[in-house]
Amino acid sequence: MKNQRLLFWSIMLGLLFYARVIYIYPIEATLSISENVRVDIDVKETSLNIDGDKLTFEGTIIENGRKEKVIVSYYIKNENEKEELRNSAPKSFLVEGTFSEPNEPTNFHQFNYKNYLKNKQIYYMLTASTLEVVEQNRFNQFHVYSVDSFRQKILTHVDQTMTKRTAIYTKTLLFADKRTFSSDVMRTFKELGIVHLLSISGLHVVLVVDMIKKTCRRARISTEATSASLLLFLPLYGFTTGFGVSVFRAIGQTWLKMISEKMNVPLTTLDCWSLMLLSILFVQPYSVYTVGFQLSYLISFIIIMFTQQSIFNQWSKLKAYIGLNLCILICSIPVLTYHFYEFSWGVLILNSLFIPFIATVLLPIIIVNFLLSLFIPTSSLFSYSLRVLDNLIVIMEELGDGMASNISFTIITGRLSQISYLLLISFIVMLLLLIEKNSNKTFIIVPLVGIMMCVYSVRYTPYGQVLMIDVNQGEAILIREPWGKGNYLIDTGGQSEFLVEEWKKREKEFSVGENIVLPVLKSEGVHKLDSVIITHPDIDHYGALLDIISQIKTKQVVSAKATFLQANFQTLFPSIEKYGTIIKEVNEGASENLPSNTVAILSNDTFAGINRNNSSLVVLGLIGNRTWLFTGDLEADGEKELLAKYPNLTVDVLKVGHHGSQTSTHAEFLKQLNPEVAWISCGKNNRYGHPHDSVIEKITELDAMIFRTDHDGAIRYKFTDRLRRDNIDKRLFSFEPKKERRGE
Repeated sequence: MKNQRLLFWSIMLGLLFYARVIYIYPIEATLSISENVRVDIDVKETSLNIDGDKLTFEGTIIENGRKEKVIVSYYIKNENEKEELRNSAPKSFLVEGTFSEPNEPTNFHQFNYKNYLKNKQIYYMLTASTLEVVEQNRFNQFHVYSVDSFRQKILTHVDQTMTKRTAIYTKTLLFADKRTFSSDVMRTFKELGIVHLLSISGLHVVLVVDMIKKTCRRARISTEATSASLLLFLPLYGFTTGFGVSVFRAIGQTWLKMISEKMNVPLTTLDCWSLMLLSILFVQPYSVYTVGFQLSYLISFIIIMFTQQSIFNQWSKLKAYIGLNLCILICSIPVLTYHFYEFSWGVLILNSLFIPFIATVLLPIIIVNFLLSLFIPTSSLFSYSLRVLDNLIVIMEELGDGMASNISFTIITGRLSQISYLLLISFIVMLLLLIEKNSNKTFIIVPLVGIMMCVYSVRYTPYGQVLMIDVNQGEAILIREPWGKGNYLIDTGGQSEFLVEEWKKREKEFSVGENIVLPVLKSEGVHKLDSVIITHPDIDHYGALLDIISQIKTKQVVSAKATFLQANFQTLFPSIEKYGTIIKEVNEGASENLPSNTVAILSNDTFAGINRNNSSLVVLGLIGNRTWLFTGDLEADGEKELLAKYPNLTVDVLKVGHHGSQTSTHAEFLKQLNPEVAWISCGKNNRYGHPHDSVIEKITELDAMIFRTDHDGAIRYKFTDRLRRDNIDKRLFSFEPKKERRGE
């Protein structure tokens, strides 16, 4: 405020950014597009991906001088068409299909794909029924992805000249293309906390610049000529990598530092960082919402600030290394827990192992390999170099897989509350200030304890909950007891697997366990499961079991005897035991291995092999001062048997059997139970027609409130371990659907 010149330029810069976002940067779709269309789309070639029988790509429609970006998906009709698409390099498609808006997430804390696309200025998805490759310049228009096409030519060259494994790592580490990178290897690097090494960062740029300088020095090229070539090379290299957020920052910082030295302008490293921050926010304002932006700029800022502290220079190299990595880990916790609901402490140890290997061995060989592929691709030297690189990659992957399999580096935190994030950031700032002032070590304990309390606030929350997860056509219900006393999962969801032709098989198949249930469990802070309760052996109730227990420690899998007698479920026994999970049978009347205050009231093997639905394990419980009945896929015959055994049974909340099928929930059953609330788990527009209109009508006649996942998304009921009182917030004991009901 005292520096009027600085104040003036700050205000002007603020106004410039305001105008950029409000008046220039579009915040909604610019084209009026009908539902059924036939349009020409310029293809972003580096986004084009063929996986099995599915083709997806990002493209741009040019209409009336305006541009609109879209995501296109197309199901390939036959193997010949797949080969033609693979062998062609289409720059434009004539597409006929249907437009739709991306769906909102239907589970709490679920990845919001709609917002993700919106941040990239994409507002529509186009499901294509037909595709026709358009000849280049057919409409005499400039291809909007010309630079991207050049990048794709480089990636194609890499694929054609190298082995599959070396090509994947070359494209990832040199050109920031991860389309073909193995999801299993990526998961391993993520569990170890070193997935950042697979992204182009300042480390990669510094290494490339250093190699060029050394090469020029040995070739006796002058320093001025070397600097000039680097100033030209760095932006060109940025274009070949697609100029992602982290690449933009790393290359931009290096380029600005070099230009400032050449022009004798006193720019510090922090100045360069700040200028790149302003630049990316001006060019791509919405990138601030992406995890790449947040981690790249946060971590680089911490490195700059930490290494400038006097205390850092006073420490030994080992102490400085540990201190810096610990500081980076702590400061990145808010970002990691918000987006991924977990973080890995493996970075503290494994950075010292993998960074030197990648920086001094793997990446230099990859660079040399790429240069050899350009000049002598058929030489024996290039072949030998490929074999060496291939073996090094195998060693690295096996080492990482071995570590991830034997040591758990991941700490699951869940998505913290807004207050917890505010406190967490406050404690981190307090810690950094104490380090800067070189304060007494005793005082540092205070923010460290505060950080730990925030990190575990979701795991040990005083609130319990019953959460019906939206797993499409299937069922999965999480019961969490207050203060982290117990986590129980009733069924897991799952999807049927159909035999398809070999060419249709996909490397990255959608998985209910991997894509829905696991993220939801982690977002709720579930780091272990006391029991997974399988009601009956239908794939939509147990199909995701192995995905879950492979990543979340599970004490036991429990079910009725009828389930364990089924051959399809018995095939899972070896895998279940491999993960250290116990298999236990639940008998009727038992409450052991079930959530507190619950009991198995029907565990009938009479129907085993005849009707698996009627052999469902039925659980009754008092949860949050309400009586709950979980019925699995129980049908009318099973319901009648239940009423015969418990003629006075009434409940507050009924989990409707068999997804609301007309074969379940008969009138006498409903009349006897007289529930206040009915929960139905069913997929949107499912092929079975669940829930049936007659079932909805019968429940409505009882004046019971209906919650169904196809309309409401996930449904959550929170409670405490105390009895409900008037002075407790009543919203805590209400039913909270993920999606708001319209017209109510």
